[in-house]
Amino acid sequence: MTTERPLRVAVIGADRDGRGFGARAHLPAVLAAPGVELAAVCTTRQETADLAAERYGAERAYAGIESLVGDPEIDLITIAVRVRSHYPLAWTALKAGKMVYCEWPLGLNALEARTLARLAQQTGVLTAVGTQGRFAPGILYLQELLAQGFIGRPLFFHMTHLLPRFPVRSDHWLSAMEEEHSGALGVAASHATDTLQAILGPVVELSGYAETLRPQDRYADTGEAFAWTTMDTISYQARLQSGVSGTVHVSNLTTYQMGFRLDIFGEEGQLTASAPYYVSYSPVRLQAARTGAQEPEELSIPAEFYHVAGLEEASPGYNISQALVALRRSWLSVEDFGPSFSDAYRLHRLVETVKRSWESRRWLAVPDDDGVV
Repeated sequence: MTTERPLRVAVIGADRDGRGFGARAHLPAVLAAPGVELAAVCTTRQETADLAAERYGAERAYAGIESLVGDPEIDLITIAVRVRSHYPLAWTALKAGKMVYCEWPLGLNALEARTLARLAQQTGVLTAVGTQGRFAPGILYLQELLAQGFIGRPLFFHMTHLLPRFPVRSDHWLSAMEEEHSGALGVAASHATDTLQAILGPVVELSGYAETLRPQDRYADTGEAFAWTTMDTISYQARLQSGVSGTVHVSNLTTYQMGFRLDIFGEEGQLTASAPYYVSYSPVRLQAARTGAQEPEELSIPAEFYHVAGLEEASPGYNISQALVALRRSWLSVEDFGPSFSDAYRLHRLVETVKRSWESRRWLAVPDDDGVV
């Protein structure tokens, strides 16, 4: 396999109207990533698949995954549809030996995630989960600064992800329900936690808090009242495998959009990463204060950490495109890739641990068992 060989991708979730996350994020990501080629789109009906292929310039259009996975020209399948469909689609693709990039969450629960992670290990194909905030240029640079000892040994951290409540339409009512793995814990806290772990290492123990502080709301389109069952405010204190400890606070109840912030305090200074919206798809800026500094300074992110051109960094597809570049590099070099399905399974377990910790009011270890690493 040569470095000229493109990674040929099929996108499941390429709706013809361009409204879904697959159309708004995955398709622009594939089209912008160097060395990556849009080979096919897949929807539930041939008519919509044909229209989507025409709109986005895909060579092939498939109705249903069964016909798609039989195409020997497809290397990678990306999945950007409702969460309840992640498991059957990813299972079918893996059984056919296809690489899979699946949006987070990997499944509706940790059991589905474990099954997919085990199948991925058995088939030996590369997998990726869509917690792509770790591929933001600012996060990549932050990792390098820490590796270079820019602030000395990290001692502790403080992370927040504070966002207003998002509107829910009556025909999307499941997004307010726990079974869709939504809410502050299933979305913002999970994305932020994956970014944290990519930077400082895995969380091994935590003491958590998770509640629904404002359950009453109204549908954005009809004005009809409904009650949220997902958790809107999360916090946990964590101990990491590296020995670093810190606190996390996530909420979907702010009056205005405050975004993501991670402060890392070291023996010789501190580093701050911040993003205006979700860390998974908004630009990350960095500030630093070395020992003796009176105030932090803005850090310029070197060009070497930007791997994608032709797509705005604020686009929801930018970090996905960066992730696809990294995935292609792992594919060509036959190396492991993260975040993989195994990483996603452990993140599912961490989400469960936050809830169980709050219910039991005690510190709990994050499970890392069942033979999935």
